[in-house]
Amino acid sequence: MNPAKLAAFVVTALAPLALSATAFAQEFEKVTGKVADEVPAGPFVGIAYGFIWIAILGYVLFVARGIARVRGDVADLRRKLDSAGKR
Repeated sequence: MNPAKLAAFVVTALAPLALSATAFAQEFEKVTGKVADEVPAGPFVGIAYGFIWIAILGYVLFVARGIARVRGDVADLRRKLDSAGKR
């Protein structure tokens, strides 16, 4: 590895460490006044849970209908096999 590539690698590897050191050097300053509007999370969480439960219920019903259809097809096939075997 040539020295120029090695130097570039070392600089790119150590750059995040140098940037984080400047972040630690800053001091805390108290914020006065109104910071930001607070959005109540309760309704959003309730809507999210409701959507998830409705999606799960829909999926379960979709799978249950598919299973019922397959069971009906298997029953028809068994009847056809039984009637063909008796001949």
